[in-house]
Amino acid sequence: MVMIPLSFVLAISAVWAAPNTGNPNALWSCLSGKGWNLETVSNANYAKDSTAFNERLSFKPVAIVSPPDLNGVAGAVNCARTNNFKVSALSGGHSYAAFGLGGQDNQVVINLKNLKNITLNSDGTVVSGTGNRLGDLAQAIWDQGQRALPHGTCPYVGTGGHTSYGGFGLFSRQAGLLLDTVVSAQVVLANGEVVTASPTQNTDIFWAIRGAAPSFGIVVSWTYQTVPAPSTVTFQLGWSKSLTQNQFVTAFSAFQNFSTTAPNALGFDGDIGADGNGGISLTFLGVWYGAASQFQSTIAPFLAKIPAGYTLTANNMTWIQQLDFLAGSSSLSTAAPDTLAQHDTFFAKSLMTTGPSSQTALNSFASYLYSQGAHSDTNWFIGFDLYGGKISQTASNATAYTNRNAFITYQFYASSQNSNPPYPADGISFVTNMLNSLEPNPQEAYPNYVDPTLTAAQWKSQYFSTNYARLLSIKNSVDPQQVFSFPQSIS
Repeated sequence: MVMIPLSFVLAISAVWAAPNTGNPNALWSCLSGKGWNLETVSNANYAKDSTAFNERLSFKPVAIVSPPDLNGVAGAVNCARTNNFKVSALSGGHSYAAFGLGGQDNQVVINLKNLKNITLNSDGTVVSGTGNRLGDLAQAIWDQGQRALPHGTCPYVGTGGHTSYGGFGLFSRQAGLLLDTVVSAQVVLANGEVVTASPTQNTDIFWAIRGAAPSFGIVVSWTYQTVPAPSTVTFQLGWSKSLTQNQFVTAFSAFQNFSTTAPNALGFDGDIGADGNGGISLTFLGVWYGAASQFQSTIAPFLAKIPAGYTLTANNMTWIQQLDFLAGSSSLSTAAPDTLAQHDTFFAKSLMTTGPSSQTALNSFASYLYSQGAHSDTNWFIGFDLYGGKISQTASNATAYTNRNAFITYQFYASSQNSNPPYPADGISFVTNMLNSLEPNPQEAYPNYVDPTLTAAQWKSQYFSTNYARLLSIKNSVDPQQVFSFPQSIS
């Protein structure tokens, strides 16, 4: 047997773990003196600004740069490329795997927080810098013209990742994914060139950024087609007493059965969690975007099939009132603090089912929740959203985002008890087994709930399916040096 020196093994391991092999001093010199707010490990704010939203993870960027404008973003990309460092863009910073911080050490992070312009045009399009978060964008287009877009409920989520990876919300069954409203984008490519991507310009890039943008460039602004903001009926439904396991299965089966024929004007989701009394809580929430007079007749077939003892509250709301309600304790405006709303220490997985789960699967799921979930040492929840409607009316290969045939999208999420490190040793297996109790062979996952534990074969298939081959071809054409690179980038 040939003996390999330990020093050789350590050297190879170091190269494998650190794909960025440039000279940091040369990089810092290139980035300095240009008004780009350069932060390195010696800066006072570096520790705060390099802390991931998910504190289960920790990475050390070689530099964090916050350019004031488009030219600064292009210049920072050029500095990183010519000095042999990989680049990640940071929009809101809520990546579950901290990919906005590179997802690995020694990355150049380009923070887009200064790109905050929002301009609503007379044709209903809005141009929004990628430093904006969902709350900023929603408030601005309401204030400027009472317009709306389909997007998620958390106002602190950045528009960059949310748009890139198929961001959706309760309005999406009627209005599509947020990326479906994109009519053009301004993109900084790996060579520092700034291009417009649209249905008539740089069409391959336009296709790729609507589903996988961070692998192809830095989108510095999106142009969305807004719609007139509709009035809404916002409702909540839950039980004051704990549901038995059989009642839980009955209620969830009713939700599935009703949802197979629910009209597109109904946005419907819910949450599952421990009720604190050794049982499981199940709550539903939704928004009706049709005529208020039709809401009761629309929801009646669902109410007729669920266990008794529930309370239903429903209120007529304007579009902006509904967004405020869905945001909970968070303000829609995120302009005041230049920080995340909060940090957490968690692990999450996602599942997108393509049809109702069988009775056997629901019984298995409920059994795990009542035997394991009710007594877990984590703070966990399962969010579920009804998919379909207009989302599924677009072909799966029309954009890079492919999982349009989903029926229900699940998020399985578990935090440490106090939201701070350390994370419980059994937390990852607890969440993984929770998903497997419902579906042991998942075929589709939601890339905005990014899961760093998926193998390369799993995430390529579950996030991109047959679209991956075209993505790889475009990547090799526009970024052959793999400048935009992170653990689950197209490469």
